[in-house]
Amino acid sequence: MESQRDFVTDGLVVREYELGEHDKMLTLLTPAYGRIPVIAKGARSLRNKYMTPARLFTYANYELHRRGDMTWLRSAEIIEPFPQLEREITRLYLAQYLADLACELSGEGEPAVDILRLTLNSLYAVCRGVKDQRLIKGTFEWRAAGYSGYLPELGDCHVCGAADARSKDDGGICYLDVMNGALMCASCAAGRMERDSALPPGAIPVDDDGVRSILLPLDRAVIAAIKYVLEALPERMFAFSLSNEADLDTFSSAGSTYITHHLERGFASLALYNEIMNM
Repeated sequence: MESQRDFVTDGLVVREYELGEHDKMLTLLTPAYGRIPVIAKGARSLRNKYMTPARLFTYANYELHRRGDMTWLRSAEIIEPFPQLEREITRLYLAQYLADLACELSGEGEPAVDILRLTLNSLYAVCRGVKDQRLIKGTFEWRAAGYSGYLPELGDCHVCGAADARSKDDGGICYLDVMNGALMCASCAAGRMERDSALPPGAIPVDDDGVRSILLPLDRAVIAAIKYVLEALPERMFAFSLSNEADLDTFSSAGSTYITHHLERGFASLALYNEIMNM
């Protein structure tokens, strides 16, 4: 962007901070510019015109003024404020985690069309309350992993090459080798786990290439769900179901494990959401 100019963009408020006594510092997630830090003057005042467009999770068309390294909010036309998020604490905490993950996976000055669309579609799904939150959360995580270059290979065993790693003899169970982003058949996984069990206490298990060993058991239904999410059109990515409670839990928890280990960081918002859900 140029050193000084006015410009207009759609954007979603994914972060907000207090700035001085009356102002806010916002992070907007935009399609063309990725993350933009924006100062909203007077946004903490009840009668200020920026109060609503500067609220967390507001999606609006923003007129911005950029001068040097700073960007100020000039005006906004609200598209969707997502008021339903504040009516249920689990919705609010899940939305916060999704926003934090979207921030982590986007950059300043880099297009973020896919991540923004994914975030908006997910917030709409959370607000409607029709789909299980575990399904929404897992869908966001797996789809975001694919957009960010961590697409898992969900076909043959990446160790022995066995066609379709899901052996019928093992009830269709196979293992996702998280850090290698590929499936492992039950036989190869058993060998890996037996070797890892012989390690001294405190040792970090690694594979033959020195990559940390994290294996997640997945059944056929969960693998099919992950494949669907990665391949579906954006407007159809929630058009599936998992009727088994255990499969919903696995789909969601495996998504968290996969994306956080590849990003090499945790999220306080995820920990808070899980704490609330387990109460």
